[in-house]
Amino acid sequence: MKKILILIIILLLSASISAESLDIHNVIEIGLKNSYDMSYQKYNLRTSKQNLNSSYLTLLPSAQYSISNTETKNSSIKSGNISFSESISSNDWRYFDIKKSISTLKQREIELQLTRRRFIYNTIKYYINVLQNKKLLELAAQKVKIAERNLEETKILLEHGKVSELELQQVEIGLSRTLIDSLKAWNNFINSKMELCFAINIEYKNVYDFTEFDYEFSAPEDFIFSEGIILSIACEKENYKQARRDYNQNKLSFLPALSFSINKDLGWEEKSIFDFESSSNPIKYSLSLSYPLLSPITNLPTHKKHKYQLNKAELQLNNTIKEEKKDFSLALMNFKQSKEYFSLAKKQEELEEIHFEIVNERYRLGQANLTELENARKELFQIKNEKIQDYYNLILSQEQLNLICNNKMLKEY
Repeated sequence: MKKILILIIILLLSASISAESLDIHNVIEIGLKNSYDMSYQKYNLRTSKQNLNSSYLTLLPSAQYSISNTETKNSSIKSGNISFSESISSNDWRYFDIKKSISTLKQREIELQLTRRRFIYNTIKYYINVLQNKKLLELAAQKVKIAERNLEETKILLEHGKVSELELQQVEIGLSRTLIDSLKAWNNFINSKMELCFAINIEYKNVYDFTEFDYEFSAPEDFIFSEGIILSIACEKENYKQARRDYNQNKLSFLPALSFSINKDLGWEEKSIFDFESSSNPIKYSLSLSYPLLSPITNLPTHKKHKYQLNKAELQLNNTIKEEKKDFSLALMNFKQSKEYFSLAKKQEELEEIHFEIVNERYRLGQANLTELENARKELFQIKNEKIQDYYNLILSQEQLNLICNNKMLKEY
């Protein structure tokens, strides 16, 4: 087992000598640059921008140019024409298409922000897991040192006849367990570093050293739930607006359509391919009112479909608001509890350290038995372990609140 401890120490020393330090901000920036989800959402946003540009271009009038030459045995007929036309109706699909494209673009922008924030939060979670496992590894090394020291003390007590051979064997077994625990802690540390590297899409290297960062905790009163700034709610609101717009557009199919059109043709003078006479044909105007008689029957299934889609969008919006409120309440409660746990763990650690030193001193003097010493050591390292976990859980719970409330994570993102 000592070989295991020596191996871990060698690995730690070699890693620290050739370590490539990365802080939380480096990791987030690298991850955002390499993220598949971010790239995918950016392409979605670009596509929506082009769709909006295309919908605007549909407002341009129709312009057609034609020229022809017809040959027969006895004649040759040349003709040409340029025509300009525009038509506007009360249920013009172009208006609804533009409104839908604007809403879709806004929705894609919100989705990009939401994807970015969720990625940052997940990266922080992976990074914190690395730091936590690093602290637990250091704690495991401390536990091994104390177990080794207790073994030497027990050997001295055995020489003076204050302990038995059986008790010495129990101490050796305890040291063996701490060595196994330290090996597990090392493996957990390595696994957490690999998970972080995979999350930000970089090749794993054992020499990466992810540095600790200072953190400032907020008060529970600093977090306020507001529907107007929650990104997931804003995204569902855009989805609801689109369903409402489709429903309103479809309702116009039950009404008479009023349309206005204008047309201008330019005749060809046969002098050159671009020689047209602008005054040869007058401008034509047309105003019409039409109504498809079978529309109430043929459009009814489509109308019901849009109605159901609107109901679904409204249901999804209300459910999202409800879920976000629930998540906020749970996250706020978890933050308060984590803060209390961490405060109690710090106080308890101080008491357990004093208690362990007293029991350890009594053991050296032969006034305490091995069971008392092992229990004191177990309780000390258990509370140390809990304090480390409570500290990083508190950071993560605050960042979860920042994510939900659309506050800046790490005071920056």
